Amino acid sequence: MAESIVKVLLTKLTDVGVKEVLRLYDVDEQVETVSRELGWIQAFMKDADKKQIIDERQKHWVKEVRDVAYLIEDVIDTFLSEVPLKPQKPTGMMESMNKKLKITKNLPTVQKLVHEITQIQKRMDEIEKRRVRYGINTLGEDSGEIKRPIRPPVLPDIDPDIVGFKEDQDHVVKELLDENTKRRSVVSIWGIGGLGKTTIARKVYNCDDIKRQFELRIWVAISQKFELIDILRKIAEQLNLCIDPSKQPTKEFFLTKLHESLKEKKYLIVLDDVWTDNLWTQIEEALRDDNNGSRVLITTRSFNIAKKADPTCEPYKPGFLTKELSLELLLKKAIPNQDPNKCCFDDLSDITYQFVRKCGALPLALVVLGGLLSTKPRNYATWSAVLQTMSWHIDGMECSEIIGTSYEDLSLPLKSCFMYFAAFPEDIEIDAKSLVQMWIAESFIPQEDNRTLEQTAESYLEDLVQRSLVQVTSRSHDGDGSIARCCIHDLLRDLAIRKAKEDNFLVVYSHPNYDQQGMSRARRVAVHRPDSDKLVMSQNLRTLFCFHRDMPDCSKHKLLKVVSTKCYIDFRDAEIDVGMFEGLNQLRYLDLDRNISLKCTARDDEYGKRYLEKVIGTMKCLQTLKVNLTRPVMLSLFIDNFPDCAWNMKTLRHVATGHFSAPELPPSVDLPNLQTLATVSTNESWKTGLPHLPNLRTLHLRHKSCSWIVVVAFLGTLKNLISLILEGPFPGDIFDMRDFPFYQNLQSLTLIGKTSNEMAIDVIMLPPHLIYLNISFCQFQQDVMLVLENLHWLKCLVLTMVKTSNQKMRCSTKGFNQLEELYLQDITMLEDWEIEEGAMPILKKLYIVYCKELCVPQGLRHLTNLRELEWGMDDEGKENEVRNLCKHVPSLKLNYR
Repeated sequence: MAESIVKVLLTKLTDVGVKEVLRLYDVDEQVETVSRELGWIQAFMKDADKKQIIDERQKHWVKEVRDVAYLIEDVIDTFLSEVPLKPQKPTGMMESMNKKLKITKNLPTVQKLVHEITQIQKRMDEIEKRRVRYGINTLGEDSGEIKRPIRPPVLPDIDPDIVGFKEDQDHVVKELLDENTKRRSVVSIWGIGGLGKTTIARKVYNCDDIKRQFELRIWVAISQKFELIDILRKIAEQLNLCIDPSKQPTKEFFLTKLHESLKEKKYLIVLDDVWTDNLWTQIEEALRDDNNGSRVLITTRSFNIAKKADPTCEPYKPGFLTKELSLELLLKKAIPNQDPNKCCFDDLSDITYQFVRKCGALPLALVVLGGLLSTKPRNYATWSAVLQTMSWHIDGMECSEIIGTSYEDLSLPLKSCFMYFAAFPEDIEIDAKSLVQMWIAESFIPQEDNRTLEQTAESYLEDLVQRSLVQVTSRSHDGDGSIARCCIHDLLRDLAIRKAKEDNFLVVYSHPNYDQQGMSRARRVAVHRPDSDKLVMSQNLRTLFCFHRDMPDCSKHKLLKVVSTKCYIDFRDAEIDVGMFEGLNQLRYLDLDRNISLKCTARDDEYGKRYLEKVIGTMKCLQTLKVNLTRPVMLSLFIDNFPDCAWNMKTLRHVATGHFSAPELPPSVDLPNLQTLATVSTNESWKTGLPHLPNLRTLHLRHKSCSWIVVVAFLGTLKNLISLILEGPFPGDIFDMRDFPFYQNLQSLTLIGKTSNEMAIDVIMLPPHLIYLNISFCQFQQDVMLVLENLHWLKCLVLTMVKTSNQKMRCSTKGFNQLEELYLQDITMLEDWEIEEGAMPILKKLYIVYCKELCVPQGLRHLTNLRELEWGMDDEGKENEVRNLCKHVPSLKLNYR
């Protein structure tokens, strides 16, 4: 990891802008001397990383190098934060005088930098002397290390290649469906970490028999440090209960609401990874027992916890995989997308069985090791070299060493990316786009030819998935199928936390008795609990994650690069003063979540506007700005007065102001690096000059008073657009997109019409490669279904408040041949929907919400691959007809308005 830190620092020191500032103040030569020395150290440390196993002397030496690299970065960043970043370049006779004036004005800062560089040089000399004195000079000798081949990224399947567990699944399903037990009972799965408890629970949860028998299914992941109200809230969210977070509902409120919602419902609730024996006692009073066969399924590592949950039910402990199944699982991960039974492994058979013995038939160990082997050439010498590094033996009890081996095999940037997962709370899904944007802000991602930084970062995430170090929970509807959300196994998260602490990479504040010394030195801090105002954090803090409503003051940490507020832990609203961000001129990533509201101590609105302009204006390096807030204070402060200076930041790559707000996009704005812009409004002054956003890929545009001709002209400048959300009102010819330069590239389109004009539509008008299409508040002259069914790449279609002239729709044979999800919402005038046999052949999810005049389509019986049907209806008389037609559908939810 130390070599990675040095690499990032050298990249910064070679930046043209940084070198220009250093040259202006006559300190470039001193810094260049340190830079050359770091270059030699970096080359030496590359060998340390390849060797992987180093002795205590070498570990201590590497730690010293890491600390001095951090120190150099702090000194340079502090200097850059205190002097002008963009000095003017006068010419002629005035140049020398201007330069002297600037140096004189900032003389104390320059002298301080020179002094600190001199001290650093002395320290580096001492480090080099110690390396020689203590014989740390064999680090780079050939040690038979494993070479890391360059390979193209492989897109993994969303669902893991799981083998076995059939008997375990059948046993648990039988217990849950036992008709002799009418009372609500608790079934428990217990065993050591990595045994596959969660995998079995998920297979049971998604089993067709379970879907048919339980009207409600709820999944709740439990962390080691849980709060009961958070668990109750998770259950309430899955029951679609409307909760106003501003009212700060109490535990008693949730208990009452859940009790009412579960009345006479047959439910299955899964509590995954329970750590304390009093959890069930606390949550039991919220769950009704109507003696209708409702069940609770618990996974835990403790037999005592499992037994106490329901003394009448014997806890179930899965067995280890057989030798044959262990080998199959290992090879499925080691050789993805191939049938291991059809591959020849005669020369590798002995090694593969040794791998199986090392893993002790533990599924997680096999999966992670298989992910490691998938990155290696498939030959005896390479696999044997991997086996030789596995000098440990686990006897089926632990897999931390295997996980550690896979971590050590990561490249230096990937190690940083993996350790970043330590910041996130246990058992949450992580937004992948935000994650890669933070990686970029941290300078983990190198620039590669013909690829954006985002594309490279996404390939890094795919690499971690391929190695089974990260799990995909969902992929986007966009055409590339990129990862939308991901998570990490708790054992892997433990490894990330341990490594992050060892390398002084990140510290998690999750316990009142925290390590004060470690916190005061940490470069990154993740706050997982309240009382963060008591924290004493490093003045050189670079990254602050706040997952709790209480947020530390950022104003003291002028070198911050990343600030993210995501209230996963406590969803109540909190207030933070916008002034805490003043002077953060190194900030690259700022994400203010919807549960945080801004306040500004201002004498009046005009003062507040100027103050906000001043605060945002200091963020000269900002790349990502997300302001997804809904509170009135924020709407008036941050949106109505959205600072013009924000549109002048050439470094901006992603701007998201949330769906509830839309500041106007000024004319002639020039942002060459901007890729994401959501949500903004059109501007009448575009007539004087259109915004210049040549690399924009995602746009959410709200059309208000601006001339539609001008809007069309702006859209005509966007060549790289792949995702577009457009809000009306707009004219009927909006659907004819053939003249737009993104016509062939667009993959996701949302049109919110807000118009009463009837429109004509032809499939040729729409981008042909659409994957996702959402049309709302539009009226058509013809059957929109017959038009859209010819979009052959379409996977997801959403129709909301859509009207057709005859109140009928038809899906013809072979229509929508790739459609997987269909949502029909609030189509109140729809009376008849004909589904011909062969239509929508692979449809998996169908949601019909508030289509009150719609008769039950007889063609539902033709949708043989349908797995989920949810229908919100007014007439209970339709229920029996739907159930008779959809006996083949495992998950059937019929809700009444």
